[in-house]
Amino acid sequence: MSKLIQCELFKVFRQKKLYLFMLILTAVEISAVFQIYWEAAGFTGFGPNGQSFPLIVLHNSTFFIPILIAILAADSIAEEYRSGNLKKALLCPVSRMDLLHAKIVSMFTVVAVLLIFLVLSSYLIGTLAFGWGERTVVDEIVYTFSEGVRLVAKIVLLSVPPNLAFGMIVIFVALLTTNPGGSIGAALVLLAVSPLVEGIPQVRDFFIGYQMRVIPFLPLHDMAAIDLWGGLAVIIVYFGVLYAGSVMMIRKKDILI
Repeated sequence: MSKLIQCELFKVFRQKKLYLFMLILTAVEISAVFQIYWEAAGFTGFGPNGQSFPLIVLHNSTFFIPILIAILAADSIAEEYRSGNLKKALLCPVSRMDLLHAKIVSMFTVVAVLLIFLVLSSYLIGTLAFGWGERTVVDEIVYTFSEGVRLVAKIVLLSVPPNLAFGMIVIFVALLTTNPGGSIGAALVLLAVSPLVEGIPQVRDFFIGYQMRVIPFLPLHDMAAIDLWGGLAVIIVYFGVLYAGSVMMIRKKDILI
């Protein structure tokens, strides 16, 4: 199992797409710098600096990160099925469940790597553009350096579960359709209809798109435990149901034909 995970991670990190995505995230950060300069308005009331810029970037990346995850997850399943790489993997002494688990672990790693890269690069770009600054300021609330770092760390950690659940949606659709374009398209549709669903208070809490936007940024507000645990419960249900569906699909799929 560990060797299979290592193999999956090796395949992910040798893909040019992953590094292209990192360049895209860097471009998003640079565009945020120009937008702040041009509009003379930032996420913070006192103007951005190197300490607060990662919060601006994380706030604006809730659409980009899921798209990148969707592309990589679709490639990991549907594209490998189409190219025959899944068949080659199963011709070795590897179970289908081990293969699915390796795909999920590699997806988790990609989510973590993209988020960490986003934070570190935004610290660098924010400092080069605005200077480091003396404190982290969010919505006119002043934090010390250590408090600001902890705030960013909390947002990153809380970003992982909803993005992972979103990735499981793509994995399930990819196993169901074995079509990379269809899997990515389904993810894009899900993201596109999210703002419409969020306008309905009675159902928005059960929508993964809403949780992806809200859960990570609860530390910026008066984080109520009921909101946090309620959102995480929805995410766990998503992950559990989609994992069960993915297990059923990979067991039934005629991969070896």
